[in-house]
Amino acid sequence: MFEPLEISISVTFWLTVWFEHAIVLTRFLNRKKIGWALGGSIVALGVFIITRYLLEEVFFWHVFGFTNYDPDTSLLYYAEDNLYFAFPAIGLGLAFKIIEDWLVHQQERSELLGERNMAELAFLKSQVNPHFLFNTLNNIYSLAYTKSDAAPGAILKLSELMRYMLYDSNSRTTENGRVVLSNEINYLKNYVELEKLRVADANVQFTIEGHTDLYRIEPLLLVSFVENAFKHGDLGDPNHPLVLDLSVQNGRLRFDTLNKKANRQTDAAGGIGLINVKRRLELLYPNEHTLHITDEADSYACSLELSL
Repeated sequence: MFEPLEISISVTFWLTVWFEHAIVLTRFLNRKKIGWALGGSIVALGVFIITRYLLEEVFFWHVFGFTNYDPDTSLLYYAEDNLYFAFPAIGLGLAFKIIEDWLVHQQERSELLGERNMAELAFLKSQVNPHFLFNTLNNIYSLAYTKSDAAPGAILKLSELMRYMLYDSNSRTTENGRVVLSNEINYLKNYVELEKLRVADANVQFTIEGHTDLYRIEPLLLVSFVENAFKHGDLGDPNHPLVLDLSVQNGRLRFDTLNKKANRQTDAAGGIGLINVKRRLELLYPNEHTLHITDEADSYACSLELSL
């Protein structure tokens, strides 16, 4: 049914809500002008009273021939009586402003957190390349120092690996910063081959299962585990080879490494590798990965599972 009075009170109510939220609070509270905001809210009360009076006591009289209040009602009583309806409109306008500010704050906080995480990831990824290059150059230096025929091949392998690290894994040439898993595996294979040039008697067992070309992964994420095994492992024992086992099933990757511990002393600088990858996993795969490290007297094992 067409109820003029219900329409008039609704129009007045929502007009006041909009005025309080958009005109008063947004304009003055955002500028920290509390006094002006309070004054504007008083004006909003007046907007409610005046708008309703013009609609029901003036417009309705000329169009429909009736008014809401008795013609003898004083303006003071009319104003006091309408404050009962005006205050909820002011309160709702304030509530909208509080909710809006909270949502904006949450969005800004989320964007700020995302930017901080991206900056941290960029820093962590930048550490991978120098760390890897430092170790590999040491390896090639050893080959060159002993005048090994394997030195040219090692340099070529290093060139291929650096091309992948600098270009193929670059976020500008990947999908959402991730590379095809099979490409990352080829990178690991090349890395293993480069290390085997340095450690001629290295025994490595690398097994791969699943459709690795169907999934994507963050680049340079798995190499730290392999690098750590070569750096700290005793790979000369054929009865205890370095075991690298990678499998993919139902969109879930599992990567296991197992190596016999070496008795030799290693420099502490290499410790950055696993610390780096742990932090990257926390940022890139939050609540989507598990990492178990088993450090025993004569062996070291890492088991990583993550959702691709």
